[in-house]
Order: sequence, then structure tokens, then C-alpha cells
Amino acid sequence: MMKLSIMRDFLESGASEELVHSLLENWGFEQDSVQFLRASSNFVFVFERNGEKYILRVTPNGNRNKLMEEVSLLSFLSMNEVRVNMPVQSKHGNMVEEAKSDFGIFQAVVFRFLSGTQYEIEELSERQLYLWGEALGNLHSCSKQFLNTNTHSVRNDTVQQLAELNSSLPQSESLARRELEAIKTRLMTLEINQDNYGIIHFDFELDNLIWDGDNVQIIDFESSVGHWYTADIAFALRDLFEGNVDFSNKSFQLYLEGYRSKMHVTDGEINVIPMFLRLHELITFASLLRIVDVENDLNNPQWVTALRKKLQSKIDDYRDGLKRRGK
Repeated sequence: MMKLSIMRDFLESGASEELVHSLLENWGFEQDSVQFLRASSNFVFVFERNGEKYILRVTPNGNRNKLMEEVSLLSFLSMNEVRVNMPVQSKHGNMVEEAKSDFGIFQAVVFRFLSGTQYEIEELSERQLYLWGEALGNLHSCSKQFLNTNTHSVRNDTVQQLAELNSSLPQSESLARRELEAIKTRLMTLEINQDNYGIIHFDFELDNLIWDGDNVQIIDFESSVGHWYTADIAFALRDLFEGNVDFSNKSFQLYLEGYRSKMHVTDGEINVIPMFLRLHELITFASLLRIVDVENDLNNPQWVTALRKKLQSKIDDYRDGLKRRGK
């Protein structure tokens, strides 16, 4: 998620609409069809062109090289019949376009709009739980092939992720820093090989799946990174595991059965899931500390004040969890 100050300044500025329209000119769009959808790590809009819907994703001060790697991965996955939201070339033949503004440099990517249904976990049938796991197993199986045909090295991604965590966590957050050291020590004991480590989605939650009948369509690959494949299972099922990792849970067993229909994973690798959940919590905690960069100011718009309060509450919850774990 982007810093709250960037989100506020962009969405509250009258110049933001002009910037979005200038970016869309690179693809062409129908006037008055542009609608804001959401903001997280980027700004997402839906628009129409020639009667068809598309998604515009605008990233403030993004990494162009990483965006191009994402585009390359999506193209490969689509060619291998993984259902993803494919990026669309601009009029200039580019997958990524840029624009400068008072807020910085913004990168834009346009995707085809995927129609379908999104579910909450309690709404899933037993068959859908199996299909959810199967879709992740198929994704990992295909990403292994992508690595065999691509020069991208993923082994340094985890090292870089841990280094970024180390630099972003304030020295005052002693419990969080102690947790980081414990996780680093545990990760150093894990084997890395071509069967258990590669490119993962990182956020294979139901929010990023659009169902077309039994077909699972996958969106939001912006956080994809080199990691252990089991971490993707943990991150995807974190709502299921909230507060208690129960490997005998029927929903988990159905998910795992679906995953194993496409991808091999050992019981030993599955047993590392609790540690990967701790890692995800720590990453989220560090991210929230960075995101909440505005004061509780009466001059802030009401939505900023409400969002800041919500995020601060999550920070407090994570701190409480670290205290309980430290006892």
C-alpha cells in the first residue's frame, strides 16, 4: 500500500483527473467512462474504449523494470493457459507508459477487464476450495517453466526482502526486530531448490481471484517475488489460519489436495506455514508503519482520518501480537 500522504494528495487534487486522462490518451478512451475503483499500492480505474471495459493501474514512482518483469510473466502465463488479466499495448507499442506531475513520476499499465464473481472464503463450496488450491499449484508449475526460459534470478529476492525489512523497522520496535532475527535464522535452515522455490504471486487471496464458473482468473501480480512456493500457500490462506494454524482443517485439506494435483509439496514444507505467516505479519507491520505518515489533523478529509484510524488500529494489534508471542 502506498503512503497515506500520497493517496490523500493525489485523490484530493483537481490535477489528478487531468493526469489520469493524459495517461489514458496513450491507449484511447471514451470520455466520461473513467471511474475510480480503489487505491492500495496503486490507483485503479475502470474505463471503456470502443464499447469494451479495461482497467488502468497507475503506480506512483514505481519501478519500471519490475513492471516490465510483471508484464513478461503475465504474457508467459497466458500463453500457457493460465487465466490472467493481460496487459494491453499502448498506441506507441509500449506496455508501460509514464507521466510526470507535481506528485512525481507515475507509471501506467492497462489490462483487459475480467468479468466474473468474487467470493468470501465462507461462501466457497468444497469443490471451489479444491479449485482454488489447484489454481495456485498450476500457477507455480507454470512459473517454474518461466524461470527455465527467463534470465530473471529469484534467489536474491528473499535476501533483499529481509534487508528491506531490517532497514525499515525502527530501532524502537525492539520486539519486531527480535522477531525478524528469529525468522531470518529459521529461513537460513530451509533448502532452496528448483522444486520448492521460484516466483510466487504473494497475495493469492480471494480478493485477487475472479471466478468464471469453475475457471479461476488471477489478477494483481504486482507483488510477485522469488520465494518458497509454500509461502504462497500460507499467504493465500492467512484468513483461514487467523489465530490458529490447524492442518486438519477440512478446508485446508481440500485446498492442499487441489494444489498437489498440479504441484508437489512435502509435509515438511507444509509444516513451515506458521513461520511464513509470522513473516507475512511482520512485512505487513513494517508496511503499515511506513504507510501511516500523516498526523491526526482536523484539516484532513474525513476518509483520510477514518483510514488512518483503521490502519493505526492494525498497527496496535500487531504490536499486541508480538508482545503475546514474546511472553
